[in-house]
Amino acid sequence: MDLLLSNYPPLKTSYNTFFDEFYRLLPKAKRLDIAVGYITADSLIELKKIIELNDINLVNLTIGMHYLEHFTKVQYNAAVSLNSFLSENHIGEVRLVTPFRFHGKLYSFSNDIGPYAGIIGSNNLGSIVEGGSRIYESSALFTSAQDAKTINDFIQKLVVTSTTNIKDLEIDVFNESNQLLEGHEFVQKVKPEKMAKILASLSDIHFDIPIKGYEVSGKSNLNVFFGKGRQSPNGLVKPRHWYEVEIIVPKDVTSQPGYPQSKTETAEFNVITDDGWEFKCKVSGDYSKNFRSEGDLKILGKWLKGRLENAGVLKVGDPVTIQTLLDYGRNTFSLIKTKIENTWFLDFGVKR
Repeated sequence: MDLLLSNYPPLKTSYNTFFDEFYRLLPKAKRLDIAVGYITADSLIELKKIIELNDINLVNLTIGMHYLEHFTKVQYNAAVSLNSFLSENHIGEVRLVTPFRFHGKLYSFSNDIGPYAGIIGSNNLGSIVEGGSRIYESSALFTSAQDAKTINDFIQKLVVTSTTNIKDLEIDVFNESNQLLEGHEFVQKVKPEKMAKILASLSDIHFDIPIKGYEVSGKSNLNVFFGKGRQSPNGLVKPRHWYEVEIIVPKDVTSQPGYPQSKTETAEFNVITDDGWEFKCKVSGDYSKNFRSEGDLKILGKWLKGRLENAGVLKVGDPVTIQTLLDYGRNTFSLIKTKIENTWFLDFGVKR
């Protein structure tokens, strides 16, 4: 048995993380059985993409808490989509625990012979996504054949006795809150008094940053997810993250007076968003063309794509098209300089 720990400073250890071990074990896996309490929409699409890019024959996911505590609509749609993909290709299913809340987190890895490893601990499915919430997790890795079989046997018993396929359940009550950036590392929620101060300090320096649809930007901008995955030394192909984005800004915008310039002290700056989040952004590249969130590319993606998802115009796993943006109501976001040093206002709001 080996401990798996998050290793966030100042509590760094010599142990590996759950994320490292999960992806180290995957290349040998022909079958993956997972039973967790909670999921996230991006972890579901990450799992789907992993299956598509790698040689895994069977994946069964059991979700333990959301039937009684409810999904958000975005989570539910992602879970139904994954179940359809698995069922239609005869490679697994998504099931929900229905008679009680199941809060366990178990992962079973099997090859052609049988289970060869298992993980038990505090890591929900969101832990397969790199970065995100800064929560210190701890789990245990078991690699003996007997322990691996015991973990797998429990998951199978849970499935048989206490679960139903998600397509066979009537689910019409959802959690309204879908705060993708809540608790996210490098992101803060803005208090009302600070937001009022920001709104009162907006200047006349204003740029409209265009968002390109899939038709003209199929593997970049908001559609980085559809680009080529990253191949690890062990042969595993890891997909680009669903929320990973980097906006390519046209030169006719970046060359305007006042626009932040790469390789200068204005290249990195604080942003306050119209819906009350604060994080850092950065411009880089020739002509300052690359616009991204600093520290984690997924922050800007969660802010932009999350708005589209919450508006019901984008499903997790679908491309952001020209029509998606038309349905939302705008194909730009605004970057507005404030009178507060090194602080800009980001606006992606629409009038409904």
